[in-house]
Amino acid sequence: MFRLFAALLSLLAVSLATPSTAQEPPESIFRDYEHMRSVMDDGMMNRKIVMLMRAFGASDEMTTEELQRLEAQVQALFPQPLETVEIVKSEKLGENWTREMYVYYSGIDYIYAFALFHTRPDAVIAVNFKFNTDPMALLAEF
Repeated sequence: MFRLFAALLSLLAVSLATPSTAQEPPESIFRDYEHMRSVMDDGMMNRKIVMLMRAFGASDEMTTEELQRLEAQVQALFPQPLETVEIVKSEKLGENWTREMYVYYSGIDYIYAFALFHTRPDAVIAVNFKFNTDPMALLAEF
């Protein structure tokens, strides 16, 4: 059953770019790496997809209804919170640029996340974020 839903979730994987506006700071800005990871880990492990996608810049990419549907689908696939997170792959791209792939799991239920981020002296900017149940879709980012 999990594999049947993997294709569905695969179609709903979201790629987000950081929006920029003059009036307010964009989403996807975090105090530091630990702050970014704590938000990501909380959202992924507890299947809080609406919060997660807003934190990583989806407010202008998806409607509230689309976000709620996506959260319901993820919670149907993973009815219990995920227990473990590990970094699958991490790659420095330049002095202040990194891309990482994470796996969140319990038992044999896995979901993966990818983040491209820029580390600045005053903040970490998540430039791109995706998640998927198919690891190959995210490993293709490397």
